[in-house]
Amino acid sequence: MELIPGVKKEDYSDYVLYFIESLSDELKQEIRSRLVAVCYGGDQAQSESKIYSYKATVKEFVRRYKSSKNASEDRKKGMIGELLVHVVLEIEGRFTIASPFFNMEERSFKKGFDVSLYEESTKELWIAEVKSGKKQKQQSNASSAIIGLINTAKNDLKKRLNGKNSNLWLNAINAARVSMSSGTHQKDAVIKLLEKYADDMVDGNNSSDTFNVVLAATLFHPLYDSMNACNVGQKYTKVINEKLFKKVFIMAIQKETFEKIYDFLESEAKNEA
Repeated sequence: MELIPGVKKEDYSDYVLYFIESLSDELKQEIRSRLVAVCYGGDQAQSESKIYSYKATVKEFVRRYKSSKNASEDRKKGMIGELLVHVVLEIEGRFTIASPFFNMEERSFKKGFDVSLYEESTKELWIAEVKSGKKQKQQSNASSAIIGLINTAKNDLKKRLNGKNSNLWLNAINAARVSMSSGTHQKDAVIKLLEKYADDMVDGNNSSDTFNVVLAATLFHPLYDSMNACNVGQKYTKVINEKLFKKVFIMAIQKETFEKIYDFLESEAKNEA
């Protein structure tokens, strides 16, 4: 089935595969309409301040993308991959995103969890980790590459959710305060849940198996070698059987290249000059 024109979707409930077949006009419009909310949060997207305009936001995205002359290709893939995950989550609407894409302190990556999510239907918090990249030499095909990325996301969350780093939770609480719409029960619920988990960490009672997690992977690889749902499903079952987390949801995205998304954003920044 199609999520939107240009984006094919295979939905298996606990894991979903997305194939971005083209940077369609519809996908471009989704990026345009959601960029401010993704980068700064829902309240800012409603603001009339020029700093939160689409024009200023797309320019800031390009600036961050190019912020280091030595910015590695991995960083660039990471930025585009995480942006795509945010946009797809926004389109799908299952979760309320409780953290902005931009790191507010500086132009580096956020220090902490990639995305905090609130599921209205269950009143539960989910912690997402996003990994992006291309197929490595030792990986035989797209399926092994996407599973490698999912595995890295899993291991990172296992370490962080069992760890004693208070900054992770302070950053997550602050991100929810900054990005979520003020005066909403969702914002109050998210902050209450995050503070509870932070208190558990302080008391030494935190454990990864009490958390719901989203393992998100964006693979930049030609679509003639497509990731296989059966392989992703087998990986999902393996993660569940490890009993590392309370609930698991896997998002797998495949797109040919990351450059086209950036080229589009760069052209938007120039057009908005």
